[in-house]
Amino acid sequence: MDWLNYHHLLYFWLTAKEGSIARASVLLHLTPPTVCAHIQSLEKSLGKKLLRRGGRQLMMTDAGQIAFRYAEEIFSLGREMRDILKDRPTGRPLRLQVGVHDVLPKSVAHRLF
Repeated sequence: MDWLNYHHLLYFWLTAKEGSIARASVLLHLTPPTVCAHIQSLEKSLGKKLLRRGGRQLMMTDAGQIAFRYAEEIFSLGREMRDILKDRPTGRPLRLQVGVHDVLPKSVAHRLF
């Protein structure tokens, strides 16, 4: 089975979000060559280039844009899971299901709701 390295995905995502390997490396407390090497490892495992230079600017390729959208969702779900497990509200509405036993007359049950 081919596994996805989520650290590599995080480094790519943060670099794409910041628009710079240098800025991402400061946030990650890593050197720019280290961040670059991890992104290259991700690109190699996916078989696609995710970033390219556009003059002095770093730009996402079409594959990079797809990977970025998935990474956004993955890391959003990870934050949500962490918040739920730490009993913090997530901003999502809670769902409440109420049932009524068959013994209760329908006319009474209807008035309750």
